Amino acid sequence: MNPTVYKKCADELFARLMLGLKNPDDSLHPQSFLCALGSLAGYACQQDVINEYVRGKGLAPESVFDIIPSKSGERFLFSELVDNKLAGDDHSVWTYVSAVLVRADAAAPDVKEIFEHSIKSCGSEDFGRVRGCETGEDIRGYVSLMWKPAEQIISECPQGTMYAAVAMAAQKAMNAFRSVLPLTEQARIIMESAAAAARLSLAG
Repeated sequence: MNPTVYKKCADELFARLMLGLKNPDDSLHPQSFLCALGSLAGYACQQDVINEYVRGKGLAPESVFDIIPSKSGERFLFSELVDNKLAGDDHSVWTYVSAVLVRADAAAPDVKEIFEHSIKSCGSEDFGRVRGCETGEDIRGYVSLMWKPAEQIISECPQGTMYAAVAMAAQKAMNAFRSVLPLTEQARIIMESAAAAARLSLAG
C-alpha cells in the first residue's frame, strides 16, 4: 500500500466530513462523526469486494455474497471477504482502529460480540443504531447521504482498498476526540457502525 495516496484521501475525507457534520454553532458531535466514519468504512469494505470480484472478475453477486432477505423485504449481504476487510486482514479496519488503542494503552472493545450483534440485529428495529449512543442519523442514513461524495474522494485508492483510507480518517478522528470521549468507546462506535453498514444492500 502506498501510504501517500491513502493519507491524501483520508485527510480530504476527514475535512469534508468536518464541514458536512458541523452544527450551526460550529461544534461537532463526536458520536455522530464516529458513526458516520464507521458506517462509511464498513460500506467501503463491501463495495471494495463488489469492485474486486463482481465488477472486476465478473462473478455473480450470489457467488460472492450470501444474500439474506428479512421479513420486511430488506436484503442483507454477508461475505467472509468483507469480514476480512473489517477485522480479519493485517490491513483491516480493525487494524487501524486498534493501533490507536495500542499506542494509548487503552482497552479494546469486544469485536467478536460486535460482529455477533450486527448479525443478530439484521431485520430488527435495532439494526442500524449504535447501542447506547445518540447520533444525528442512523447507520443507513449516513451511508445513504454520504457514500457518493465519499466515494469520489476515496476511489483514488487502488482497487479493493477504499476502506483503508476511511479507516485512516477514523484514526484521525479518534485522536481528535480523545479528550472528550474515551478511546475504547470511540472504537466501539466505529466498529459497531462498520459491522452493520457492511451488511447493507442499498439497492434494495
